[in-house]
Amino acid sequence: MKYVRLLFLFIAAFVLSWVLHTAGLILPWLFGSMIATIIFYRLFGSDLGFKKWMGDIGIFIIGIEIGSTFTKETILDMQNDVFNIVLLSLLVIVLSLVLARFFMKMTGCTYETAVLATIPGALSQMIIMAEEEKRADLLLVTLTQMSRIVLVVIFIPFIASLFSNGSAGSKEDAVPDIISMLIPEMFFLLAGAVILMFILKFLKFPVPVMIAPMISVLVWNLLTDHTFSLNVEFMHFAQILFGIRIGLQISSLINRLNGRMVISMLIQNVLLILGTMVIVIIFIFFTEHSFNDLFLSAAPGGIGQIIIVAVEMGANIAMISSYHIFRIFFILLIVAPIINIILSVNRKRRRQNGEET
Repeated sequence: MKYVRLLFLFIAAFVLSWVLHTAGLILPWLFGSMIATIIFYRLFGSDLGFKKWMGDIGIFIIGIEIGSTFTKETILDMQNDVFNIVLLSLLVIVLSLVLARFFMKMTGCTYETAVLATIPGALSQMIIMAEEEKRADLLLVTLTQMSRIVLVVIFIPFIASLFSNGSAGSKEDAVPDIISMLIPEMFFLLAGAVILMFILKFLKFPVPVMIAPMISVLVWNLLTDHTFSLNVEFMHFAQILFGIRIGLQISSLINRLNGRMVISMLIQNVLLILGTMVIVIIFIFFTEHSFNDLFLSAAPGGIGQIIIVAVEMGANIAMISSYHIFRIFFILLIVAPIINIILSVNRKRRRQNGEET
């Protein structure tokens, strides 16, 4: 029975997405599938038959699209942007830590909870740390991190659309689509991406489902002259899968929220987005990048959601993904260990003072 529900969910997601697309709405394939999923969740409950690996397929496709934007030319261009990548990422993280203090006062939560709930772009790592930290409220950390994903999906496209250059699809005009240039060697590209994905998973690498195909296509572009872009239908399919996944996350959150948590998370995440806008507005005077490219590069959200927005807005996907990938690694390799050290010091201090943990 659940497979019948899953079939009807896919049909409803496609139909509603097509209606929104015809109406000219922003990100119709993502929003349409999200709305359809929320409706189905309300009608039939959580057992809709949608598996995690189905959402991973959507992320895998997005990873291929990201990799296709990394050509020899774009990589050379980004070498001159390393300082901007580091500085902008640092400023967004500092802003997050400042807002953590306000979040702590709004919710009455512990400092540990506020910090882990506020850091953007590393949901899995923050949740793992929250599980290990006794003074952290795992539920509040999870809900705040996940609600930011929802807000990013809702607000970022509208903000970015105000500054869109209207060039969506220009990449496809310049680079052949994958269907028109299929060659036997592409089988090895796909196989290599899948193998690399499992290797990265085994090594506990961040976002392996997206990073593996991205790296594989990047290497393909560097070693061959057969650069390509994905047909728009592939991205629509990826957005439907991704939208269903986010829709299920939203539905699971709704019943677990209370008024104070909703208001606090809304204020904190909106301030983070607006603060990022201010940083970008200042930053733009010192670079040649457009507001749209810089804002999407700095936006406090998951790389998957941001890249989908970037594709729809016709933004510089290679630049935006490089910023977000750097921030993911920076948070996982530097920020997270530092936070862990700070929390460990706090635990030792409390034990020495005889405080309860």
